[in-house]
Amino acid sequence: MATLLLIIASLAGIAVSVLYLRKNIIRIKAKNANEPKAYKRGLNYVLTGLWYGYLLVFFVGLTVNNLIF
Repeated sequence: MATLLLIIASLAGIAVSVLYLRKNIIRIKAKNANEPKAYKRGLNYVLTGLWYGYLLVFFVGLTVNNLIF
């Protein structure tokens, strides 16, 4: 039962991470319209990608770990 709850929680975490990733990409596009420096525009995407990549790897790992054991 605990394994099932962890799998459901990790799948919910994946869904929420993807939802907020989409919202933040839209927010970054709007914010970058006023930013004149190219490296700052690019850095916004890189840091967002790193953060949400970390979250997705964590939740996928949590799901796979609970499916195996």
